[in-house]
Amino acid sequence: MTDSNSKCVLSIDLGSSGPKISIVNENGDILATRSGMFKNIYVDGGDGVEQDAEEWWTQILRLSKEVIEESGTAKRIVAIGNCAQYFSSIPVDKDGNAVHNCIMWEDSRASKHIIKAMGGFPSIMGYNIFKLLRWLYSVGIPPILLGVDASSHMLLLKNEMPNVWEKTYKVLEPSDFINLKLTGKFQTNENNGFSYTMIRKAPWGKGTYNKKLVKYLGLDIDKYPDIFPVGENLGSPKNEVIEYLGLSQNVSVFSGMQDTTACMLGGGAFDDLDTVIEIGTTLNTGVVVPKRIIDILNGIYSVSSPVPNKYILVGEPGAGAKSLNYLLNNLLRVDDSLSRINDDSEEHHAKIADEMAALSPVGSNGVIFLPWIFGSTFPEADTNMRGGFINLRPDNTRNDMIRAIFESYALNFKWVLETKNKNLKGKIAKVNFTGGGAMWETAPQIVADALQIPVHLMDEPRQANTKGIAFMCFNNLGLVTYDEMKSKLKVKKVFHPQKENFAFYDKQLVIFKQLFKKMRPIFASLNQ
Repeated sequence: MTDSNSKCVLSIDLGSSGPKISIVNENGDILATRSGMFKNIYVDGGDGVEQDAEEWWTQILRLSKEVIEESGTAKRIVAIGNCAQYFSSIPVDKDGNAVHNCIMWEDSRASKHIIKAMGGFPSIMGYNIFKLLRWLYSVGIPPILLGVDASSHMLLLKNEMPNVWEKTYKVLEPSDFINLKLTGKFQTNENNGFSYTMIRKAPWGKGTYNKKLVKYLGLDIDKYPDIFPVGENLGSPKNEVIEYLGLSQNVSVFSGMQDTTACMLGGGAFDDLDTVIEIGTTLNTGVVVPKRIIDILNGIYSVSSPVPNKYILVGEPGAGAKSLNYLLNNLLRVDDSLSRINDDSEEHHAKIADEMAALSPVGSNGVIFLPWIFGSTFPEADTNMRGGFINLRPDNTRNDMIRAIFESYALNFKWVLETKNKNLKGKIAKVNFTGGGAMWETAPQIVADALQIPVHLMDEPRQANTKGIAFMCFNNLGLVTYDEMKSKLKVKKVFHPQKENFAFYDKQLVIFKQLFKKMRPIFASLNQ
């Protein structure tokens, strides 16, 4: 089949900073792509972070039309799929309209409500131990005391926005909101629905809500959407969507997934022990496992994969490119090459940072970067944790500081995978590297040295999410299997670990862990 005849998927990647819309064909090629930008709305002194969900939909429709027209694929598109940022909540009415802005994952206003509901003596990690055990036994993960999960957001709406709560028919995750706009169906699945912290542990595709736990928090089960299997065919788009985009009538819309899950699929993680790491806005790691694994004490959890009977063991060590952007924009942008780069060209931006990091030796001439500028999520969630540079001396350069950030990525990945390995029945042979950070060459070599396994730099790493969405749609339509798609994935370059650096990164991880432990009470005191 020639590319001009190949079937295509309209892939929608709804990120926190904006949407990315791509046309992906059966070979995994990107035929056209467009990106947009969203703005955060800060309320309540910055504790509240919201976005206009209806603006999401407006941009998605416009950008979708543009990529369809550019690629000339309107009648070749057989499916629409999406992924999205998660732990963000949109209250909608019966007509499918948002009755309030989306409460974003950065919003901390619900924290006080969930702490009150889940706390009490005797406690562990801030939870009353008996309440914690209820959730661990049934669901596997409790509501998050940072107040970022959907059930915590519901408590915020109920307690602080009663008028909105009264109008609310369902509370949806971003991916499910987009599918509501596409199809008119109020639904979620075990992957997106993980954010509700209310779906019982069950065999793949059989999850149901624990109504007793919902009632225990004083919430209404009717405001939770129906649960569909991950990757379920939801049928055709609404007629107005088909007409606006110029699509044929036989297009299928598929139930969506979290963006980290899409990245894992786009990076080729289909079979047991397949491993993908991503440097995006945040750092992400995923390992495919045959059963559900949760290690709450070490910040490790698993979500249902769109691949039947598979799960993705997830660890999110924290800030990724956000750390580098912080350094560049707040500390290093003076009148030189960094200040004169074209900000519209992120590849050029990354290329200069990579070249500068390469000029610093292993160990960054003693500089260590603490990456928790925005708080920590691993090994424990702590909004008081902060970042910074340790061990600066007079002869340190900006090259050292940039490399120290790259080394912090590698140490975080090493820490997470070290923790995951305790739960795995096998050895990870390699990792596939995706995300914006995979445009660099210094970073993947550092990661390979730290992990002591080969790192495969994937082709078109910034499109891993949109490709992952397409892979699921093609597989579920019976057009291209996951195994066939895996064989089509292209590797740009392989970075082999350099044995002479192993001992250094082993020692550095010990120091890195000590810094987290010893700095934590200091940051807690400073940020009370």
